[in-house]
Amino acid sequence: MSRSAVFLHVGVPKTGTTYLQDRLWRNRDTALRSAGLLYPGDVVDDHFHAAVHLQPARYLDWVDPAHADAWPRLVDAVRGWPGTSVISHELFATADADVVARVLSDLSGLDVHVVVTVRDLARQIPSVWQENVKNQHRATLDEFVTGLRDLPRAEQDPFWEFQDVVGILRTWGRDLPADRVHVVTVPRPGAAGPTLWDRFCGLLGVDPTVLDRPVPPSNTALSPTQTEVVRRLNEHLQPSTVPWDRYERAVKRLLIGEVLFEAPDRSPRVLTREQAAWAAQCADVMVADIRAAGYDVVGDLADLRVDPSSVGDEAAEPSPDAVLETAVATLAETLRRMPLPDDTPTVSRRVKSVLRNGHRRLTAVRRRVRSA
Repeated sequence: MSRSAVFLHVGVPKTGTTYLQDRLWRNRDTALRSAGLLYPGDVVDDHFHAAVHLQPARYLDWVDPAHADAWPRLVDAVRGWPGTSVISHELFATADADVVARVLSDLSGLDVHVVVTVRDLARQIPSVWQENVKNQHRATLDEFVTGLRDLPRAEQDPFWEFQDVVGILRTWGRDLPADRVHVVTVPRPGAAGPTLWDRFCGLLGVDPTVLDRPVPPSNTALSPTQTEVVRRLNEHLQPSTVPWDRYERAVKRLLIGEVLFEAPDRSPRVLTREQAAWAAQCADVMVADIRAAGYDVVGDLADLRVDPSSVGDEAAEPSPDAVLETAVATLAETLRRMPLPDDTPTVSRRVKSVLRNGHRRLTAVRRRVRSA
């Protein structure tokens, strides 16, 4: 009798993970009925809380005692299911060897598979930088890339902590056969053939066309000028002056999620040719290591190659005039949308209004008397 299988999708961030999770969640009843695929949890955030509580020192600010049982509940669910299950969150990417050992121990007796979705660095680096800007960071793209390329790892932005695909695969796959470690490549934009969703579902043994409930856009991308407006805004909205919950509501939800997201142009920043050449070298090393390890590749490792000649002209920071125009347009649209203060008259305001109106009427009478 074959054992139940569980697929652990452990990242990496900015490779369509949120899209895959949202679509799995919206179609999970159909997946269960049509393919026997279990996507466990009472709410979609159970997978997030599981990843966080398995790494409390790493994600101290997000550890919520109310969700301390998230991981044990997921484990109980997949152990109680006779078919295939999938657990997915990109924060599993930062798990160390001890966390991985605990996860595999908790799932012992099942056929455990590890899945890592991967995208080429030419798109990944600007995407991660922009996501940082959307979370109060202030570095320009040039500063960000220079730090990744030239600074010691200990002094860098934690980019590689989440994006060191080879290291993540080694950590998670150390005690698994290579054919149960799966690399799903993200297709290039506009590429013909299977989509990321097609590839992911195919790995899980599910017909992607059956899971057809749509997913609304999320994880909003910004244009270069929009990103620059937010980056400069962050100079004035640092954590020391603006609490995170206020920043999240005012900037991420309203300004980015509603105002900027509706702008027609959201083409991303790109690397310069020099930066792309460095990214190409990193990509070549990554592809060679994945191939040498013998992992199962879903898609094509050529999707991960970086062609420096494909980036076009030298990328440049947005012009001051373009940034100013975007800032003014953003401010105007924000003012159109923002809720007005409560105009319900208080007792004192009603009294003052009566007195003002009485004074105006008395003044008008006096003027008529004088002019008579």
